[in-house]
Amino acid sequence: SSGINAEYGGAGPLTKYKRALYCDDHVHEVYSSGEVAERLAHIILPLFDPSFPTPAPIETYEIPKLVKPKTVFAILPGGYHYLHVARPQPLVDLETAMLDPNYGRELITGDKDSGYFRLHLNQYHSVETVTCLAKSAFDVSNICQLYGLHQQFMNSLEERFDSGLISDFFAYFKEPWSLLLYHDRFSELRSEIMELLCQPNQPGEESLSEKVCQMVDEDLTVEEKTKTALLQEYSTSLAKTAVENRLFSYLSYNKYHLPHYAGQNMA
Repeated sequence: SSGINAEYGGAGPLTKYKRALYCDDHVHEVYSSGEVAERLAHIILPLFDPSFPTPAPIETYEIPKLVKPKTVFAILPGGYHYLHVARPQPLVDLETAMLDPNYGRELITGDKDSGYFRLHLNQYHSVETVTCLAKSAFDVSNICQLYGLHQQFMNSLEERFDSGLISDFFAYFKEPWSLLLYHDRFSELRSEIMELLCQPNQPGEESLSEKVCQMVDEDLTVEEKTKTALLQEYSTSLAKTAVENRLFSYLSYNKYHLPHYAGQNMA
């Protein structure tokens, strides 16, 4: 089979892409099975239900882009609960991966007896891998929501960890401040805020988002004085007011689910 393909409709770990694509490492086994099934369903459903929208055709030499994390959960012998959430990519051993200068860093608390919790942050300081092993059960759904988040969303995670303020990630991610991370519309809020940051102050001007992207393209390491200048520009921009208003609106609308956060009248 040729994987997710309009002609064959094959998907799953027993399929592979055509040799002409030269992508033997991109097997469906390393991707989210739910996302693979969803993509296949979007191709098959129009054949049975004409009212279902027909997906855009996949180019002959195009590999479908699959981005959701690969999640593995199991209860192992001895009663251990194991969870691994990782970016979909060709399989490579950990030692080889850590040799990459852009690998990032690991943050680890506990061990197999007290509860092992490992976070891998990539070079952009976002969560790329989560690994947990514990005797007692933990909230798998909530922990999976950490994937892809920048460390600043997690209450300045790196600064607190490096200062020795975090000894147990299981306890840390149960604290009241973290409730927002697990809310079902938090990803939508982040997307809406990103859209606001992409809007310029005046027509024809570069937005803050465009300026940051341009700087990162030139050099991934941004000087402190440049960061200060960007923060100063943000503090006086229309985007800051729009972001704050959107955040307070979100908290007000979801106050019954997120009672631990201060509203606009208290901030």
